[in-house]
Amino acid sequence: QCFMLSNMFDPITEREPNWDQEIRDDVIDECNKHGGVLHIYVDKASPQGNVYVKCPNISTAVAAVNALHGRWFAGKVITAAYVPVTNYHNLFPDSDKPTGQVRR
Repeated sequence: QCFMLSNMFDPITEREPNWDQEIRDDVIDECNKHGGVLHIYVDKASPQGNVYVKCPNISTAVAAVNALHGRWFAGKVITAAYVPVTNYHNLFPDSDKPTGQVRR
């Protein structure tokens, strides 16, 4: 149900004022093709360019991971890795009780 995308950005080279919002929106758009997003976090300080995502269910997460893993984004190959729900909730306690799907 939860996963982490790596290689989504390089915090050292990002210069646009709202670059993290643009990445967030791009990931939401892609995940909406597969069932949506309940929680998303762009880790702006991450040297690996990590974005954390929680989907409404496992099948949505699997479809999103399958679509994103190995894909090129901003000149880099994205890697996607599943994150156990309990670990995800420990990282983002507010994601345990989502208020609905995240919109752009």
